[in-house]
Amino acid sequence: MTFAVGTYPIPGHRLTGRLGAGSFAEVWEAVRDDGSKVALKFLDTRAKGSALIAGEVRMLRGLAALRHPNIIQLHAVIPSSKYLVLVMERADCNLTDLREAYVKETGGNVPPEHALDLLDQAATALDFLATQKVGGATHGLQHCDVKPTNLLLVGYTLKIADFGLCAGSGWHTHQKGWKGTRPYAAPELFNGTAAPGTDQYALAVTFCELVMGERPFWQGTPADAPPAGMPLDLTKLRESEFPIISRALHPYPSSRWPGCRAFLQALRKALATPREQRSVRIFPRGRSGPLREAIA
Repeated sequence: MTFAVGTYPIPGHRLTGRLGAGSFAEVWEAVRDDGSKVALKFLDTRAKGSALIAGEVRMLRGLAALRHPNIIQLHAVIPSSKYLVLVMERADCNLTDLREAYVKETGGNVPPEHALDLLDQAATALDFLATQKVGGATHGLQHCDVKPTNLLLVGYTLKIADFGLCAGSGWHTHQKGWKGTRPYAAPELFNGTAAPGTDQYALAVTFCELVMGERPFWQGTPADAPPAGMPLDLTKLRESEFPIISRALHPYPSSRWPGCRAFLQALRKALATPREQRSVRIFPRGRSGPLREAIA
């Protein structure tokens, strides 16, 4: 399958621009026959066995049936000879784009109160996901790849995307030796399992990146090596943040906070950041540039 602007990789969907690419997938914007815009994600399945592909299709179609305001809407899952095509809601940007917009416009990172408000939406969806039994799971699900590029903004609403690594709590992950994405991946993922609290760990790392940039991260750590300890230099955290974030990053999942929202509520209380605080916030809007807005 060749991807190019103007082509129709699936009926009724004309490609209008490439949004991004990774080692095993490409994401394109497409316009439907009715004029609406969607995102098409092409997952390369040529190196996967038929049983593995069937399991992924079953999981993704189960996720497509879920309805939550903070989960990106998955309209369809379409298998082909070389790719698994996901037809998804089109977002404006991700949280990496948001942080870059803040750095460009203000010279600083995302303000903690804005990061907390956005990640609270993610936490609501992740706690919801942890109660769902999809694709044969007997326990709730963990996303297993929470990171800024998978947390998307649709207008002012944050939505979680990219469920390709989603797994049931207690499951062995579907790739032997799979490690997830460093530095967001919890230690248990390097042992091939997901557990309640796996996504909370990634959410804590994401918060630190949004509000502190590169400052708290260890430098020079090999990208393909298992973690030797914490992903962050906890001495770089503010005193009020330390006990909250260090618990979310505990090496044993059972010792973390009871849920993602519980973690963020504790963090908000520790930082004494009222929701009503007024500040200037930036919302990137793709090619149209950032939008500054005073939020009361």
